[in-house]
Amino acid sequence: MNINILLGLAGTICLIGLFFRLSIWFSQELHPPASPVTIGQRIFDSMQSVLRTIFSSKILLIVKSLFVDLLFQKRIFDKSYLRWIAHSLIFFGFIMLLLMHAMDSIIMDRFFLDYQSTLNPYLFLRNLFGVLVLAGVAVAVFRRVSLRSQRLKTYPSDWAALIFIAVIILSGMMLEGAKISSYTTYQNMVEEYGSFDEQEADALEAFWVQKNGLVSPDFKKPQPEERVAYGMEVNGDSCMECHAANSSAFASFAAKNVAQSISAAVGDSQALTMFWYLHILACLSFLAWLPFSKMFHIIAAPISLIIKGISGDKSGETATLLTNQMIGLSACTHCGSCSIECSSNMFFESFQNDFILPSEKVQFLKEYAAGRVTDKADLKRLQQGLYVCTSCDRCTDICPSGINLKEIFVTARYSLLDRGIPEVSMLSHFSFPLALAQSFAGDHLKALKTVTNLFRKTFKQLSEITLPMTLSKSRNEKNSSFKSCFSCQRCTNICPVVRSFENPVESLGLLPHQIMFSLGLGNTDLAMGSKMIWNCSTCYLCQEHCPNGVELCDIFYSLKNDALNKIEAGVSS
Repeated sequence: MNINILLGLAGTICLIGLFFRLSIWFSQELHPPASPVTIGQRIFDSMQSVLRTIFSSKILLIVKSLFVDLLFQKRIFDKSYLRWIAHSLIFFGFIMLLLMHAMDSIIMDRFFLDYQSTLNPYLFLRNLFGVLVLAGVAVAVFRRVSLRSQRLKTYPSDWAALIFIAVIILSGMMLEGAKISSYTTYQNMVEEYGSFDEQEADALEAFWVQKNGLVSPDFKKPQPEERVAYGMEVNGDSCMECHAANSSAFASFAAKNVAQSISAAVGDSQALTMFWYLHILACLSFLAWLPFSKMFHIIAAPISLIIKGISGDKSGETATLLTNQMIGLSACTHCGSCSIECSSNMFFESFQNDFILPSEKVQFLKEYAAGRVTDKADLKRLQQGLYVCTSCDRCTDICPSGINLKEIFVTARYSLLDRGIPEVSMLSHFSFPLALAQSFAGDHLKALKTVTNLFRKTFKQLSEITLPMTLSKSRNEKNSSFKSCFSCQRCTNICPVVRSFENPVESLGLLPHQIMFSLGLGNTDLAMGSKMIWNCSTCYLCQEHCPNGVELCDIFYSLKNDALNKIEAGVSS
């Protein structure tokens, strides 16, 4: 098939995919605003923002963001040298190959008048950049495998991207290696560019066999030094102006040994054709696949970083906010940096819910925004992951694509609540996002009222108990250190939460030492219904200062989990 037809087909698919992905930015949303915003309004607001930025001093922020965040990737550098090395090797190697090799007729010929792909430094650099990409892929694979214990999830799409890049580079090296050893390629070159007598032709061929990796049917044994030396002289007079030594292409020169064995099996010309089609099809398939894969971040991530550089953490107008959130979702590279830094990892250990990890929430929220999520169990797991989030914003700070993850997660929380799905864990201080009142105060109070009613139906407060409390057999608690409590009340006296209320008994229901009493009396439900366990700031002061080693904070975690399970069972029944 003609290369132009293949290129046109791949380019058309790529353009259709780009149009589809760009349309998502202006049509989809996580949480519809109270006043509907049209696609046209979102496009208009985005164009206004672009124009205002270009014709203002903010253009300097764009330049800074391009160099600091996009090219240098300072966020990655500050957190992980290994990931920064992997990204830099792949990014710079691939971009330089794109400019120097794939677009050489457009870029190199225009800016370098003496450009010849077979001359140095271009021949050497092309191999160097290819090796850099492969080294980056190797480091990325190492991270994916070695950091699995640190919750770095990997999907088939992640491996597909790495495999695609590796196949493009390796097939290119194999193609060049096949050309180096190809007798057909050598003969065509001599016929087109050379004019030699028989002695010169034999000497030149001997030199190329001995020094340039050529495989010739005429010279199977090492050639006499005199003939090789004369061939070097002929090569210097006729070939050096347009062809450097093949050994300069060090990676391809090494790959020629593999290519040579394949050529011996299928034939010289057939091997060249096979490697050529493999390389071209890999490149064009990658081009067509790009908009439909995670590699779309090549386009979305720079835009997200520019938005971050200009606006910082400011949300902007509603239409702009909706669009920026969709750009952020498509800019995610699924690198897992946010999950490694996540402060809610302790909850992941307890619940084993992947949606607690930021990188996994983002993948699912893409489907949610597209309206493709209908399974109630998945939505409930997503909600748990969203509410376990502490809103510490560490994920936003580390994200190399500049995505405002905290803003996306807060918006998704209230989108689910808008569907009528109650979230019992929102009573915890962990569920309350910073500066929440600016955006979702009404939604939060409405949802909080619903959850409070659920707790009242499920648990009794101490003030509601009229009969004398009786001693009952204690349940088989996971953490029985409460049995060591001897009523010194040091935990309550040192608790910063207790001290923040004028009337803590009325506000919290039970104080820390009283929760230990209720467990000792066997009244676990009373302990689970206490507001104290939900207001606990997990500072561990009580646990650190307990003279008898009672693990109060750990017990509070266990009680919260038990309370959530009990209420969830009641809601589901």
